[in-house]
Amino acid sequence: MGPETSASDDASLSRMPDLGAGLPPHTQDDDDAGPAIEIELTDLAYGGDAVGRSQGRAVFVAGGLPGELVRVQLIRERSNYARAVLLEVLRPSPERVRPAYPELGESGGFQWQHLAYPAQLIWKTRIVRQLLARIGHFPNAPVLPTIGMPATTDPWRYRTVAQFAIGPDGTIGFRRAGSHDVLDMATCPLVHPALDALYQDVRRWMVAQWGAAAPSFAERFTLRIASDASADAATSGGHVMPAGLLAIEARPGSAFDEAGGPQAVGEALLAATPPLVGVVILGLPGGRGRVVVGQDFVYDRVLGRAFRISAGSFFQVNAAQTPVLVRQAMAAANPHESDWALDGYSGVGLFALFLADHVTHVHAIESQPSAVADARASMTLNNSTNVTVTEGMLERVLGMVVRQRERVDIVLVDPPRSGCHPRALTQIRQLGPRALVYISCDPSTLARDLQLFCGEGNYRLVSVQPVDMFPFTAHVECVALCERVR
Repeated sequence: MGPETSASDDASLSRMPDLGAGLPPHTQDDDDAGPAIEIELTDLAYGGDAVGRSQGRAVFVAGGLPGELVRVQLIRERSNYARAVLLEVLRPSPERVRPAYPELGESGGFQWQHLAYPAQLIWKTRIVRQLLARIGHFPNAPVLPTIGMPATTDPWRYRTVAQFAIGPDGTIGFRRAGSHDVLDMATCPLVHPALDALYQDVRRWMVAQWGAAAPSFAERFTLRIASDASADAATSGGHVMPAGLLAIEARPGSAFDEAGGPQAVGEALLAATPPLVGVVILGLPGGRGRVVVGQDFVYDRVLGRAFRISAGSFFQVNAAQTPVLVRQAMAAANPHESDWALDGYSGVGLFALFLADHVTHVHAIESQPSAVADARASMTLNNSTNVTVTEGMLERVLGMVVRQRERVDIVLVDPPRSGCHPRALTQIRQLGPRALVYISCDPSTLARDLQLFCGEGNYRLVSVQPVDMFPFTAHVECVALCERVR
């Protein structure tokens, strides 16, 4: 999670699934098509594929469901597994439903549109338990039922950040799975309504101003809105709209200079799109790096607390479930007034700020410079004076904490999908906190890290609470609690 020098450095991309990013494409590019067979599907794998067995091999089938009899065509055969394309559902599962947005299935980001939402929650719980057993060697892992989206909330229209691609032919939308092609989208029904409205405005401007030349300007762009209109807002057509932030990744040798320069382009976008409070253009040639027009951050609120969020900083994207995640993390930590807490991979300070309400001191550690600046600004916004924010890689800063023998009663970590650095887990164990709360966006790396942390017997896994932050996908967030036993 390095500096904001290009869109690829955006910390949010390493900590949450992207709408256009799905499973590896199941195509016939690398392997000749095999035979068509009938197969009974019995399980769901992490990643979204249904699983059956044929001739002693596991067969992975995208679009299938457990309990179904299907006809598939084998496309990638190995000695112990195969992948297959679903040709026909011969006996459907009672949990199969009609996909709400079948035209967007090509983006690969919504693996479970065809699975009823209550069943998605059950399977996410099972998959977390299976991974903890297989990878983490926790045969009876204390996994609680997955917490789903609130009944009053649209499980589709929740996302407050999304990245859109610009195709070589000027199309704008989600990238097709495993391809450079882009699915042209005049609207995006899969994000928060305010974000969809902002996307339509930005796309309309790009089409009108750049037209077919759009790919000579940019490769992709990311839009972010404040989920709470009262936190940071703009007026559009007489209505108060959540403020928006646009980050554009310039194409090398881009045409911005031919259009008056990036500053002029940013100013034109701001003028044409009132909800935007800032335009950030990244990856500009000639050593310019990035240009900011307006501000490069928005403000948002969670459970009454204000947060500053910059273009390159990670922040949870599900406005309905973020408060749930915070409450679960605080309940697991069970902070005491006399405690000293450490928050690793702390981002803009989401968990540190709430821990600060209940403990003597919080040491927040984050490597992303923009997030460090945001966290410090957020502490000032909320008059939190008992939080120290340190910039640096967690495993390096923890070495200093260990050497200085700092008091640490509670540790909370919220790493990217790749999980915690092994040295960081060893150092946390050396600090000897009474509890480790691990917020994970990938249960496979969570299982690996919990096994490493608890493997020596000093800590035991007490609970794992899955929270559904990304409905209709195979992704699942977890709040795990480990307690010291000696």
